[in-house]
Amino acid sequence: MTTTTVRPDEAVALVAERLADPEHIATIASRDDNRDPIYNAVMWGPLTLANGLPGTALLYGELARTDEGWRQVAHRHLAAAGRIMNSAPSRGLFSGPAALLAAAQTCAGPEGHYGSLRRRLATWVAEDQTERLRAFRVRAQSGGAGVDWAAYDLINGLSGTARLLLDAASDPAETSPTVESALTESLRHLIHVTEPVRIDGHEVPGWWVPAELQISRQDRQAYPHGDLNLGMAHGIAGPLAVLCSAYESGREEQGMHDAMHRIAEWLLSWTLRDDAGPYWPARAAWEQEVAPRRPQELFTRTAWCYGTPGVAAALFRAGRAMDRPDWCGAAVEGLRAALRRDESLWAVEGATICHGYAGLLRVAARVNQAVDDPELNAGCQRLTGKVLACADEAVPFGFRHLMRFPVVAGSPVRHRSVDTAGMLEGAAGVALSLLSADDGALPWDRTLGLA
Repeated sequence: MTTTTVRPDEAVALVAERLADPEHIATIASRDDNRDPIYNAVMWGPLTLANGLPGTALLYGELARTDEGWRQVAHRHLAAAGRIMNSAPSRGLFSGPAALLAAAQTCAGPEGHYGSLRRRLATWVAEDQTERLRAFRVRAQSGGAGVDWAAYDLINGLSGTARLLLDAASDPAETSPTVESALTESLRHLIHVTEPVRIDGHEVPGWWVPAELQISRQDRQAYPHGDLNLGMAHGIAGPLAVLCSAYESGREEQGMHDAMHRIAEWLLSWTLRDDAGPYWPARAAWEQEVAPRRPQELFTRTAWCYGTPGVAAALFRAGRAMDRPDWCGAAVEGLRAALRRDESLWAVEGATICHGYAGLLRVAARVNQAVDDPELNAGCQRLTGKVLACADEAVPFGFRHLMRFPVVAGSPVRHRSVDTAGMLEGAAGVALSLLSADDGALPWDRTLGLA
C-alpha cells in the first residue's frame, strides 16, 4: 500500500487489522521508547478514549454496525478494558469507567448488547458525577470565584460525563433514579456556569478560570488574572454542544435557553479576522475580555480541540437547535475561512483527531452533511487526502501520532512520531473519521461534542 493509491476503505481495513489484538496493542504502545516529548510519559493509557482500549472499542463497535464479523473483536477490547477498570483513575469522559461506558454504549448497537455492564457503569458514573458536583458546590459556597476546567470541560470535566448520562437516562437498560438525578443536577450546573461573575469590578462569564486554578505553572504565568477558554476540548464550546444535545432530546431545564444564548453570543463576540476571513482564538486572557476592544489577533489552531472547527461545530448545532440561521451562517463561514487559510497557519500536526487532520475532517463533514456546501465539500475531499497521505504500512498501527517537541528541548526535529492506538490521539480515531465521513451522526460522534 502506498500513499498515492490508498483508499479510505483500505486505510480503515489496515488499522482494523493492526489493532485487533489488545495484547499486541499494549506491547507496542507501552514500549519504553514510545513516549511523548513533553511529559516523557509512555503513550499508553489502557482505560482511556485518547490512547487506550475504550478508544479502540469505539472503532470496532462502529465497524460492527455494518459487518457483524467485527462484533467479537469489539467484545475482546471491552473485556480487556473491563479487566483493568478498578486500577484506572477516573478523570471524566475520557478516562476510567466513564470511558468504558462510552465504549459499551457504542458497542451495544441496536440489539442492546452489554445491558448489565452498561447499567453498572451508568450507576457508577452517576454516583461519581454527583460527588463531583457536590465538591464544586462546596468550593462555590466557600467564596472561591471562578472554576477550573474540571467544572465544565468535555474531556475531563462535567460536560462529557453529562453527555453519557443523557444517553443512559433514555436507555431502559441504563436508567435509574440515580442516573436521572445526576443528569438533572449536571444540566443545572452547566447552566449555572454560564451565569456572569464579577471579578475586580468587571463582569465576565462564569467559566472564567482564575490563575490559581490553571492546570500548569506556564498557564499561571501566561494568565496571571485568569482566562476564558473557547475550545471544544477544554473550553465553553463543549458545554454548548452538550446543552444542545439535551435540548434536542427534550431534556430542557430552567434557564437552558438563556445559557445557550449566552455562550453562543459570547463566542460570536470573539470572532476575529485575518486575510482569509473570520476565526476564533483558543483562549482569551481576563485583560483581553474586559478591554474596550478585542485584540487584532490571538493564537489559534484549526483543529477539533481548539480554534475555529470546534467552536463552529458547537455554534452550528446551537443555531439549528435554537432556530438561529445567523449562528449557523457564522459557523459555516468560519469553516470556509479555515479551509481557505494557508495551511502553515493551521497549527495542525499529523493525521489524528485531537489536533490533526482527522478531527478537522470530521467537523467539516458533520456540518457539511447539513448544508452540502461546495467549499466544505471540496475541503472534505482535500482533508481526506491529507489523512490518507499519512497512512504507512511500515508502522505498527498504520498511522502515527505527531507530538511537537517543546522549544526548550532544542530538538533538531519538530515532532516525535509515536505509536498510539486510541480514538483521540491514535489510529482508531483516524479510521473512524474515514469510516464515517459520508454518514450522518454516529454514536462515537458524541464523544467529540458533534452529536
